[in-house]
Amino acid sequence: MHRGQWILIAGLALAVACAHAGASDTDEPQPTLAPVRVEVLNHYALPMEIYVAGAGATYRLGIVAPEMTATFVVPQNLLAKGSAEFRAQPTARGPSFRSGELLLAPGAIVDFVIASVLFSSNATIRP
Repeated sequence: MHRGQWILIAGLALAVACAHAGASDTDEPQPTLAPVRVEVLNHYALPMEIYVAGAGATYRLGIVAPEMTATFVVPQNLLAKGSAEFRAQPTARGPSFRSGELLLAPGAIVDFVIASVLFSSNATIRP
């Protein structure tokens, strides 16, 4: 065999060995968790910005206009601890409402009702 052929064979053997060594159980496809959704109903007189906080981070979900509903998906990385808190604040700035910590399982649906009197708002996990 020529020297070039030996180098090619050695290179292929090395590539196969590296590919085999790099494979592990974590390379297996992981089942995707069902997303957590929040359904917001806004009875407040102003458009409300909706936020979710969890695992040390806060994420803006979007805006819900007065007397409208919207559905948002909570990012999976915010659910690392299993709980999250929802917040609603008028887009023009003003008082905000915080739901308190909710323990969320994959596939949970949160009903977040923003009342016309902000402190009467509530967020509950749908049974």
